[in-house]
Amino acid sequence: MDLPKMRWRQARLAVVATSALALMATAACSSSNKSGTASTPTSAATTSASTGASASAPAAGSSSGAAAAPVDTAKTVFVFNSTPQEQDLPELMAIDAMKTQGYDISIKQLDGSVLPFQALSSNQGQLTGASLPEGALAVQAGSTVKIITARNQNQVVWVADNKYKDCSKLSGQKVGIYSETGGYTILMKLYFDKACPGVKPTYVTIPDSPVRAQAVATGKIAGTALGLPDAIALQQSNPNGTFFVLPLSNEIPGVGDEYVYANSQTLKDHPTIAQAFVVEQLKAIRQLYGDDDAALADLVKKYLPDAKGTDVLKSMVKSKLWYANGGLSGPGLDATLKGFSLTATPDQLQDTSAVDAALQKVGKSDLTQY
Repeated sequence: MDLPKMRWRQARLAVVATSALALMATAACSSSNKSGTASTPTSAATTSASTGASASAPAAGSSSGAAAAPVDTAKTVFVFNSTPQEQDLPELMAIDAMKTQGYDISIKQLDGSVLPFQALSSNQGQLTGASLPEGALAVQAGSTVKIITARNQNQVVWVADNKYKDCSKLSGQKVGIYSETGGYTILMKLYFDKACPGVKPTYVTIPDSPVRAQAVATGKIAGTALGLPDAIALQQSNPNGTFFVLPLSNEIPGVGDEYVYANSQTLKDHPTIAQAFVVEQLKAIRQLYGDDDAALADLVKKYLPDAKGTDVLKSMVKSKLWYANGGLSGPGLDATLKGFSLTATPDQLQDTSAVDAALQKVGKSDLTQY
C-alpha cells in the first residue's frame, strides 16, 4: 500500500461520505484508545538556525530590547494521521522547541484521514498535517480548519524502465497504479498531460507499492508512481537496474503539496501558538538544509527511531522538499485545487496570518523560492 504519510487517500468520494456532517468529538477521543498515542519527542533545545535568512532580518529568538511576550500555555495537540515519518521531521522539531519555551504542546496519533479533522473540529486537537484534498473535503463537510503553512512538496516519484524515459513511448505499455482515482494516479496523469499529452498506457491496478516496484524491476510493467521511500528502496535493491527516476515535484511544481492545518478556535483565541509553531517549523527546515550527514543521522535517531537509515531524509534535503518560507505565496494551492478538480478556493482554505508573522520574526530565506 502507498505510504500512509503521503496522505493521498485513494477514495476521495468515500472521505466526503464518511466526513459529511459527522464531525464527532467522541470519535476522535475514543480512537486515541484504539490506535494509541504516539510518543512525545524528548524535549531538547533545537539548534536555532535561520540559515539563508536575509541579513537585515533579526535572528530568530533575538531581542530588540522589548520584553518578550508571555507564552500562551493553552493545551495544544498536534494530531498525526499515522506514524510520523521523514516528511514530518520539521513538525517534530518545532514541537520539541516549543516545549523548551514553555508551551503545553504534545502529539497524538489518530489513524486515518478523517479522525484528525474531527479532532480539530471538536477542539480535541488544534493542529494537524494533511494533503490538500483531505483538508478541502473536510472543509466542504463542515470542518472549521485553515491552512497555516505548507508542510512539504509532494514526494511522488515516477519510476520506469530507462527505455521509457520518453513517456510518449508508453502507449500500449503496462503502467502500474494503486487505483484509477488515487492521488498518485492523478499526479502521474498530470505529469503525462504535461510531458507526453495523448499517451495511452494500459493501466494495471496493483494496490501494494513494493509489489509495483518489484514489477518495474522485473519488467512486468513499464513504470509506476511510487512514494519516495519505495523509489529509493527499489534503486538500492536493484543497483544494476536501469531505471528512469523522476520526482514529480520537479515536473508539476506545487501540485500535491501537503499542508499544516489549525482549527479556527486556535487561530482566534491563541494566535501566538500558531505563530510560534510556524516560526519553529521554518527554523527547523532551514536547519535541515544546513546540516551535514552526521547531524541528519542524529536527528533521525532522535525523532524517527524506526526509520531505516537516513537515505530518505538526505534525499528530501537534497531535493529541498520543504519550503523555507512557508510555501503559501507559491502556486501550489491553486494548482492542486485545479489538478484535483476541487471546488474550494485558496481564500476559503488558508489563513496566512501565522506565516506572515513568522516571516516578520525570522526573515525571508533564499534557500527556497517560497
